[in-house]
Amino acid sequence: MRVQHRSSALWVLNSRAAERVGLAHGRHPGIERDPTGRPTGRVWRADEWLREPLPEAAAPSMAAVGRRLARHGITAVTDATPRLTERSVDALATEARSGRLPQRLRLLGAPLRPPLVALPTPGPWKIVLADSGLPDFQQLTDEIDAAHRHGRPVSVHTVTAVSLALLLAALEQTGVLPGDRVEHAAVVPAEALPVVRRFGLRVVTQPGFLADRGDDFLDGTPPQERADLYRCASFLRGGVPLALSSDAPYGPLDPWSVMRAATARRVPGGRTANPAERITAAEALTAYLSPAHSPGSPPSRLRPGSPADLVLLAVPLADALSHPSADLVRLTLIGGGIRHVRL
Repeated sequence: MRVQHRSSALWVLNSRAAERVGLAHGRHPGIERDPTGRPTGRVWRADEWLREPLPEAAAPSMAAVGRRLARHGITAVTDATPRLTERSVDALATEARSGRLPQRLRLLGAPLRPPLVALPTPGPWKIVLADSGLPDFQQLTDEIDAAHRHGRPVSVHTVTAVSLALLLAALEQTGVLPGDRVEHAAVVPAEALPVVRRFGLRVVTQPGFLADRGDDFLDGTPPQERADLYRCASFLRGGVPLALSSDAPYGPLDPWSVMRAATARRVPGGRTANPAERITAAEALTAYLSPAHSPGSPPSRLRPGSPADLVLLAVPLADALSHPSADLVRLTLIGGGIRHVRL
């Protein structure tokens, strides 16, 4: 079973699965062991290693995914899987070129080395700072430098104050490339905000986690850090470019539910997670409409003669912002082509 921990993706294996993958003798650094050295059955960030003993399967069609995304009014997606294999890139490119995945696609894990496939578009280089196994400082700065030398900004997964401090220290040494960004930014201490702004970093965050399982976040976070959870307003007021996203499948896919979470910040048990970090529905929508290549920048505008990415709603925008819902999406155009119609 795969679950999402606040600091990293976690597999929990039963005895049969542990035997099949050879967990007792495995050497993956993500294998958790008890004081005697025996595996506990918990394995951190080991998708590729766990996949090795399985028979190779054909890549699935993404047609159903593309239709579902279009129903929500989603015209572009970013795959944030780190270090994609050539086979995975080819599979995703095939789905994009065929139109089965009609959304504009950007890959953070596309290989640094050329040649890169024409589609999908490579994005910033994804680096995961998982607290279950943080890299040493030199390793991190070397990886950032390598990405920058290839002209790729970095997109760095950080969900704790410790990993954020490590990233900021590394960028102090390497320097910043325009487009460098923080993914998740789940915990950002107040004293880190001026540094994030000084570096010109962008933030892509997911307040939808609060509505989805915010009780776990609040209960598992020390009281002194709860005001730092999934900030939104602090970034906007502090001049930090902010974009919202889903982190699906770990968080809720529906962008309208994420917008509701950003405005209410209410967790399932009824508590409010730091109401000072609320933003307006209009601000949340703007944070979703920023271009995929420049998260947090002003939304793109339609121009005569340009293929349109466009979502038409059943009600005026002001009404939609008062009650954000995917049910209001009536038409989705991607590149000028109709991808969803609700009569």
